[in-house]
Amino acid sequence: MVDFSEDFWHFILQHGNDDTGRLRLKYAGNEKISWAIDQIEARKKIDRKLPLFSENGRLLFPSVLSAEQASSEDTALYKQQILSGRFDTICDLTGGLGIDSYYMARIASQLTYIERFSHYCDIARHNFKELRQNNIHVLNGDCRDFLNSPHVRCDLYYIDPARRGSGNKRLYNLSDCEPAVLEILPVVLAEKASLLLKASPMLDIKQTINDLGKVSEIHILSVKNECKELLFLVEPNHAGDPRIYCSNKTLDNKWQTYTFFLAEESLLPSSSPVCSLQEYLYEPNSSILKAGAFKSIAQSFGIDKLAVSSHLYTSRKYVSDFPGRAFEILEAYPFSKQVLKKCSRKYPQANVSTRNFPLTPDEIRRLGGIKDGGDIYLFATMVNSEKTMIYCRKK
Repeated sequence: MVDFSEDFWHFILQHGNDDTGRLRLKYAGNEKISWAIDQIEARKKIDRKLPLFSENGRLLFPSVLSAEQASSEDTALYKQQILSGRFDTICDLTGGLGIDSYYMARIASQLTYIERFSHYCDIARHNFKELRQNNIHVLNGDCRDFLNSPHVRCDLYYIDPARRGSGNKRLYNLSDCEPAVLEILPVVLAEKASLLLKASPMLDIKQTINDLGKVSEIHILSVKNECKELLFLVEPNHAGDPRIYCSNKTLDNKWQTYTFFLAEESLLPSSSPVCSLQEYLYEPNSSILKAGAFKSIAQSFGIDKLAVSSHLYTSRKYVSDFPGRAFEILEAYPFSKQVLKKCSRKYPQANVSTRNFPLTPDEIRRLGGIKDGGDIYLFATMVNSEKTMIYCRKK
């Protein structure tokens, strides 16, 4: 059981801002203090990612690695939002640190947390008690044993399989992850229950739909335009194409969501690239790019694709609610070293990006002597099969 003296908590509070490397040298060989130092280091890892856990000085972490790999508060709250009012009883088959369990329990009448490591279970019991979340039942064991033995049925089973194999190698195929989702899924569906799978952003969406079957929803989550995770909701009675939700939490902390269907995307005609730039330039957020909604986004917002492979768009009128970055085009020139150097005298500082272009941003910066940053954005891309430099300012 987790049971620590006030001296333990006082040490964490007193040394919370200290260098953990120096602390480990000073207290080498003291197991209890080493564990307290782990807590200090873990808290530094989750300070921004998990503000609720960071603010509560009595919460614990099984290891520093568990803090690094835990779901963020942003994505945990998103799951809470999409599940609210739909599932009364939930089972987290891969409990871990318990971040997702805690937030899902807040919208469920009962949540079962399952974890095969007893140490994690002890920590989870302690944390849930500190958080006063009393509707969570913690079970120590293998989720497959739980599912294959008599148990109380749940409306939804949530699974976040390990995506790292031996030697900490990343795994990108569903069949390589542990526990084996494709072995668990038939058991869940036989109960007429649903499964919510959290997966790596590197997973192939179309292949995963084929592997799982009965996928009703796919949520692609990004935070500040960095793709964090994929969610696949499998429901026993679903038939047909899943709805895809491309969700990005923007810099002003608001969720921006674009939805579409893959089948509709495939039926849309390929848009012919425009022959000339218009007044504004757009780049979809990372969730939309991951989803491959390249034709749907153009049709939905009345914008034109700049080139087949660049995934940049342009329009004459400004689209204020575009789900991604929007820019006002200032100038555009055919690319050459001479023109780049000339333009760099006018724009000595810029945020350089390349899309479907033979040079990297670093190479362009070196060629033009451009300083990084500022409020000017330079896109090097292809327009009408010609290498082009587009100077713009963010809207």
